[in-house]
Amino acid sequence: MSLLKTHVAKAEKVASNVIYLQIARPEGFSWRTGEFAMLGLKVGEEQVMRCYSIASVGNSETVDFFIANVKGGQLSPKMNALKDGDEVYLDSEVGGMLLADRLEQGGKDLWLFGSGTGVAPFMAVTSDSAIMDRYENVILVHGVRTWDETGYVARMIRRSPKLQVICAVTREPNAMITKRIPDALADGSLQSLAGIQIEKDHSRAMLCGNPGMVKGVRDYLKSLGMVSPRGGNPGQVLVENFWI
Repeated sequence: MSLLKTHVAKAEKVASNVIYLQIARPEGFSWRTGEFAMLGLKVGEEQVMRCYSIASVGNSETVDFFIANVKGGQLSPKMNALKDGDEVYLDSEVGGMLLADRLEQGGKDLWLFGSGTGVAPFMAVTSDSAIMDRYENVILVHGVRTWDETGYVARMIRRSPKLQVICAVTREPNAMITKRIPDALADGSLQSLAGIQIEKDHSRAMLCGNPGMVKGVRDYLKSLGMVSPRGGNPGQVLVENFWI
């Protein structure tokens, strides 16, 4: 682990339990759209680091993150209390599976399935013109429990005529979708709302979120013959398991 000291360029509370941090990009730090990084603080004598998906396009001026406040957590409450100018650390090494080049060519519809702050990499993907230009339609599906947990996505996402944002909000009776994402896929209500069917030949998908959502969506896509990259060959589905 090679740590780079930097600072918070901007901190903004975007939901009751989520903070949006724009971190000044330190010299020598680089990443590709869709990757994650280790971000952390010095807590006493200990350096505490956690992996978070990067919410900004590769090699932007700031390295952006959405961080949920986990009650009783060692790091997240402190991250949610950060202010502009506060010192933080980034690991110089990055990684991740949600790289658009790993998707098989030829698709025209890109589906992005995220739950909670697992939506972060898709905020980057939908802001990256090189990725957006490859597809005719991009459908971002965000699964949460309450409106408070998803309002910032609609407010902050980069708008595009080819982009749809669909919220699956399980505890709000007036939501667009009130079911879990896998259930809405299984009964067809999600595809009906989007006005686009998911098919192996023209659909590509990225998944990031809690294990239940990821497994349910992945199983559904697998039933359609859509698979992840294997043996260096591209696939139709990219998965990043994310859990806090």
